[in-house]
Amino acid sequence: MGTQGKRKVSARPVRKRASAPARPQQRVGRPKLDVASLDAQTHIRETALDLFADRGFSAVTTKDIAQATGYNQALIYYYFGSKEELFRAAVSLAVERAFHQFQLARDGLNCPSAIIYGWLDNHLKAYDTIAKLITISIDYAKATKRNVRIDDAIRRFYEDEREVLRAALADGIKSGEYRKVDVDETASFISTYLDGVFARALILKDFKPEKSIRELRSFLSTHLDNKRK
Repeated sequence: MGTQGKRKVSARPVRKRASAPARPQQRVGRPKLDVASLDAQTHIRETALDLFADRGFSAVTTKDIAQATGYNQALIYYYFGSKEELFRAAVSLAVERAFHQFQLARDGLNCPSAIIYGWLDNHLKAYDTIAKLITISIDYAKATKRNVRIDDAIRRFYEDEREVLRAALADGIKSGEYRKVDVDETASFISTYLDGVFARALILKDFKPEKSIRELRSFLSTHLDNKRK
């Protein structure tokens, strides 16, 4: 065939195939907050609180906590990142439970005396939780290396306690139920006395905190009564 019989083929631009969008890299982050994850984290925090209170922070390992909970160490690190962070979470759990118990008891109470005495009674109702909190706080205080987040978690208990007491004392003075007292000083005295009760209970195994808390209640009734001179 000659060139005249050949059909001229026009060159067509070659279309490039569109490349598929790059798949984003999967990030490893915290587990989703589903019910199973929350239940697992709560169980780990509860178990850690018990172990830290019983043996002390330095004596407890994540392996101990893993064995006690039935979860592997990798999952514990996945949820909390470190033993220090788990310790902070255990402290926070104790604080949350102590105040949750008090909020339940306080519901519907408006009288300043009822609120203050309710806080004292809460130390008996939530005795085990608060005792664990104080035990691990004392143990942690001996650590040479401090952790700001743990310090804040412990401080939160005392700041919230102080606010409860200060508010009730101020309301009592304002309403005329209480005589004029130094609100900060009185709130600090009550908080420090309660710490002393728990510390003595840790030292003396036969010590009964109920009697001392009743005595504090009786003292406050006399000290704050506006009708007494």
